[in-house]
Amino acid sequence: MTNLKVIFTPARLRLIFWPLFLVAAVLAVLGAISSSGAIGQRAREPTSPQDGHWYRVDVLGTAGPTPTPPSCPGCWQPSAQSENFDGVTPPALPPDWLAINAQGPPPLWVTSDSGLPTPPADTAPNALFIDDPAVVSDKRLDGWFLDFFEDCCVRLTFRHNFNLEASDVDSNLGFDGGVLELSTDGGNTFQDILAAGGSFVMGGYNRTIATDRGSPIAGRPAWSGNSNGFITTVVDVPAIQKFGRLRWRMASDMSGGNEGWRVDTLHMTWCKGMGPPCTPTPSPPPSCEIIQNNGFESGSFAPWVIQDINPMPVISTAQHYSGIYSAHIGSFPGNETPGDSSFYQTIIVPAGGGTLFFWFWPRTADSITSDWQDIYVTDTSGNVLATILHTCTNTQGWTTTGFDMSPFAGMTVRIKFLVHEDNGGNPTDMFVDEVSLRAPGPCPSVTPTPTVTPTVTPTATATATPTATLTPTPTSTATPTPTGTASPRVTPRPRPTPMPRPTAP
Repeated sequence: MTNLKVIFTPARLRLIFWPLFLVAAVLAVLGAISSSGAIGQRAREPTSPQDGHWYRVDVLGTAGPTPTPPSCPGCWQPSAQSENFDGVTPPALPPDWLAINAQGPPPLWVTSDSGLPTPPADTAPNALFIDDPAVVSDKRLDGWFLDFFEDCCVRLTFRHNFNLEASDVDSNLGFDGGVLELSTDGGNTFQDILAAGGSFVMGGYNRTIATDRGSPIAGRPAWSGNSNGFITTVVDVPAIQKFGRLRWRMASDMSGGNEGWRVDTLHMTWCKGMGPPCTPTPSPPPSCEIIQNNGFESGSFAPWVIQDINPMPVISTAQHYSGIYSAHIGSFPGNETPGDSSFYQTIIVPAGGGTLFFWFWPRTADSITSDWQDIYVTDTSGNVLATILHTCTNTQGWTTTGFDMSPFAGMTVRIKFLVHEDNGGNPTDMFVDEVSLRAPGPCPSVTPTPTVTPTVTPTATATATPTATLTPTPTSTATPTPTGTASPRVTPRPRPTPMPRPTAP
């Protein structure tokens, strides 16, 4: 008999062990590869030879939920800067801002916290200010430096309040005016923001400067006349691939002057690195629209109240800033009705006041000595608390403006729109759209929804009681009781049919 201990020597055991070990290792590797392929497939179902990612473990897929994409995809870095001029002591300008008079007497551009035009600042206490003298002048303020190489989507917003000499007869004509200019070569040369390729989103130039009075900006569109308080201007700044700079410039002519020009609350946004606009990046906080039916898209006035009817205010589709409707007051071309045409809405001004915005489209064949287009804040008796707008203009284009409502915080007031005409045969009218006053926080529920549901629920309970008390026989009264009681509670009350509104010609 053979001795097994002699046959299985250590050398021979090694010869058997290593092949077995290698087989086991190969099986383990193949198992791991197979498992990895299964994980990769589950993370990216379905997997196919065409996707080029056979058996790759998707780490992001197995690590958890996909991360939330950035709020501004394509924009490498949303950026912004602001200036409200409240960090300096008047009349000092912020560092690197440069005021020069290219023509005319002092003063230069300064910061100011008082004086005309009022209010002196959009965000108290300070704003930029320049006077409007009765002689030829060219007063320039070079502000922010711009460096937007490989950036895009630059948007500038600022608030300004101006009362600059303008024609009382021609609403399109200005004598003294302000313009926004842009340099694309580091401040050596400047051109108008529009000529440089920019565009106004809102609050653009409203008049053209006369060419026969010696103004340094003669013939150019500009801000002129009376803004009646601070208004908002938003401008898309053109792409700048070199060092640039912004300039606010006021120019006056050889005769006549006025109160001047104030600029405040500058804010600029842009996208560092090429990408789409990044505004708004964060979600805006909840807010409530105080004005109801603010775009007149219900097709009727309510809850606006028609007050003066010479001629009758109407809802019109002839002009509209948004939607399909706007409100119209005054006389359409071809016929003048003497008297007042007006409507108003009563509101409670929020505790923070807020800013009232509206869009209007004015038209006239007369002058302000005879006809006018007005907007007021009044008390509930109709007494004027503030005149937002008093003009007679023929721009025949949509214009917006803003009015600070903080002096009336917490008060119940009326926002009133009015056109007055004499009997001279020169019609004046105005379209109004998108009247807005927003307050922080969500709107309170206007419709008492909870009262509708309880109305139906008590019906079944209430009908059971009179059935048992009043009628001893359940057969004859059980059926009609719930039917007769529940039906009028669920069905809404019929509303009176509104009177037909006049049709716009």
